[in-house]
Amino acid sequence: MGIKTLKTEIRSAGGTYKVECTARNKSFILDEPEEMGGSNGGMNPGEALLSALAGCKYMVAKMTYERCNIHLGDIQIEMEGEIDTDALQNMIQGNNANVDLRVGFKKIATKWFIDANNTKEEIEKFVDFVESRCPMKDTIERTPELNVVINGAKNLTRV
Repeated sequence: MGIKTLKTEIRSAGGTYKVECTARNKSFILDEPEEMGGSNGGMNPGEALLSALAGCKYMVAKMTYERCNIHLGDIQIEMEGEIDTDALQNMIQGNNANVDLRVGFKKIATKWFIDANNTKEEIEKFVDFVESRCPMKDTIERTPELNVVINGAKNLTRV
């Protein structure tokens, strides 16, 4: 299949931070919780990133468990990410001259819950296999080239 370009776009969904994210005619809402000035209309971007990472791991596991001889009943994944919200707020407000301060996740942990008729060692080997093949994890670990293009207005309706 080669290289494929995935595309998504966001636009205001009303409120201070609420946005509608769309790809392939599917959409969901991102927002900030009320304590961060949002209306709590959806996950915040960090929660969405953690969900995308967990969803990718889940899908790779479901695509490969038979090939790995895992007798799978069910999988559940919980993600936790540690982020310094004070550093983020200070950076946004311009109160911190340290531009090298990390405002993104400092730590991300994956908790796997696997119901399978396999040994602990077989399940651990399977999880290692999945972790090593997850495209979203690869994207986080091996930062892609990031480009920014600034354009004029695009048929925007102000909300």
